[in-house]
Amino acid sequence: MTTETEQAREQLQKWLNKTLRISIVDGRVLVGMFLCTDRDQNIILGNCNEYIGSPSEQEEFRVLGLALIPGQHIQSIYIDENSTLIPNSSASVLDDDKSDG
Repeated sequence: MTTETEQAREQLQKWLNKTLRISIVDGRVLVGMFLCTDRDQNIILGNCNEYIGSPSEQEEFRVLGLALIPGQHIQSIYIDENSTLIPNSSASVLDDDKSDG
């Protein structure tokens, strides 16, 4: 395994069980606990809630539970540093736009 691959694996392990906020290309936002990913960049979230638009602007959500988000539909990913299920302004950007390629 290359050093770059090892570093990427270590970073993913640090994000395990952290709360992620994932925006997908159709405008929905999914908030849940990061459980795993695969080489196709699909992500599985546990305790996942679905919001139409930004979770901070809208209180209504739909409970999904365990959700698989296909990698090609992911627009951006944020980590909530406080590990709460409702993201706040302390979220940090992982990937701001995967729709470019």
